[in-house]
Amino acid sequence: MEWTVTEVKQTTEVLQLEKCVNDHDGIELKVAADWVGQNDFAIYDDTKLIGYLQAFAYLPTEWEINVFVDPDYRKQGVFKTLVEAAKEAARPQGVEAFTFVIDDESKSGQAVLGQLGAEYRMTEYNMVLKKAQLFLKADPDFELREATKDDRPFIVETLGSSFGNTADEAESIYQAIESDDRVTFIGVANGKPVGVIRAYLASDTQASIHAFAVRPEAQGKGYGKKMLKLMVQAMFRTGRTQLELDVETDNARALDLYKEAGFVVGRGYQFHVLAL
Repeated sequence: MEWTVTEVKQTTEVLQLEKCVNDHDGIELKVAADWVGQNDFAIYDDTKLIGYLQAFAYLPTEWEINVFVDPDYRKQGVFKTLVEAAKEAARPQGVEAFTFVIDDESKSGQAVLGQLGAEYRMTEYNMVLKKAQLFLKADPDFELREATKDDRPFIVETLGSSFGNTADEAESIYQAIESDDRVTFIGVANGKPVGVIRAYLASDTQASIHAFAVRPEAQGKGYGKKMLKLMVQAMFRTGRTQLELDVETDNARALDLYKEAGFVVGRGYQFHVLAL
């Protein structure tokens, strides 16, 4: 059957499809609700939303992709049609690859991405704060302060060097995720900035910590532990006690750091890359 890709009509339809897919597959893959209607693609069967693709342009040459297909309409070309439509939109913009994000337990997702020829890149754990370890011995020579506009070069350089991005890529990522619902803090030791940590303020009670990095020359001195605990304290002061973060499964040092701060391992998410 041939399907027609169109614009999504209502956010509630997307959230209903998300729930349908997650309940059926026993997974937890989330739609970025605030971004519905921006760089996304939908397929309807009459008035019913049966397929949805959401693209996030976190790099000029690479889009991060989430896809949801109604279980009753799988193996009917819905997934492939959505991806082809996204490709047609992406190529003229200089996009060279899609990074698909799927729940680690999604066997159907792994199968369809294998058929597309996407290559596995990595797996990340989602970690949730279970019991906050807030005690931190006072250190007059260390502080965590909110970033200012003057910190932007330091933030971009630190995140780029820590996550293997070029300066241009790091700047693009910074711009893509810069919004009023995100906050950035700088770790300062002996008056010198040594690290960056950010949070997405999902609601009045929830936040997601991300873009957490300590400068290479400042690592191994306990600054990361201090930054994380101070960040948790800062979120608690605003009433945000439901905290989460993501970490690569092979990053043992980070896993231990987060566990020590009271985070526990939740679900895993796989990243698969498809060259366009």
